[in-house]
Amino acid sequence: MNYRSTSARRGSYIAFILISVFTDVSAFLPTSKKYSTVISNDAKKLPFINSSASISTTSIAAMVDIREEAPRNMQPFDAWANQCGVRRCKGFQFTSNDGQDWSIMTSENLPAGAPVVGVPANMILSSQRVKQELEAMSNGGVQDAVKQLGMIGAAGCTPEFYLTVKILLELERGDQSPYFPWLDSLPRLFFNAASMTDFCYECLPPLVFRLSREERTKFDNVFSVMKKVDIISDNAKMNKDLVKWAFNVVHTRSMPSTVNSNDVKIVPMADYFNHG
Repeated sequence: MNYRSTSARRGSYIAFILISVFTDVSAFLPTSKKYSTVISNDAKKLPFINSSASISTTSIAAMVDIREEAPRNMQPFDAWANQCGVRRCKGFQFTSNDGQDWSIMTSENLPAGAPVVGVPANMILSSQRVKQELEAMSNGGVQDAVKQLGMIGAAGCTPEFYLTVKILLELERGDQSPYFPWLDSLPRLFFNAASMTDFCYECLPPLVFRLSREERTKFDNVFSVMKKVDIISDNAKMNKDLVKWAFNVVHTRSMPSTVNSNDVKIVPMADYFNHG
């Protein structure tokens, strides 16, 4: 078994990630669990929700509830990670002060550079691999959207765009997505610039305002070209709240590749190191 490692430090915490190269992960199959959840405040517009029927444990496919007040389902994610072969150090545990903001800590002291968690390579969302997957599924719509990003001067956010589309694709698959337990564990409430209200922007000092507007512009650009993507349902890709949630997941939990400057990755489980 081969490993590729990266490390990062935040205060007194060491995040040392072992990316293990496994070839088979049995948990990467539809979960077939019937969680009683509904997707977004605008669920009636989504094609995969039957708005005339009550959402219950008899639903054909469970969906991730992205409403801000929805709970984060941590226990199914924890079990899923174990089934996928994620390896953890002694004392590894999730921690939260309020039940909404979750991160990782260890209950035991670890020497500097000690491995904390090992994540199978095929769990990792890589923008380069996602690009290949999406283009193989598309009849040209994904490529047209990326071309449009370049035309409006937003080519720099292309890797994150691929990941945003991938998140939307997996959301539409509901609990038939192999990533469902991870998606269902993610934050519903974000405090980044794309989530700010107009009133929030009015309260910002000039420099922070400018930086925040840059991120808001990134989202506006991504949303404007999303209509060209032909592998996502029209109702989902035009649902601004849903697209913003996927955008926020990518822009708060991804990291640049240490090998390929054009590749951006999200590593489920490692993304809980408080973005360390």
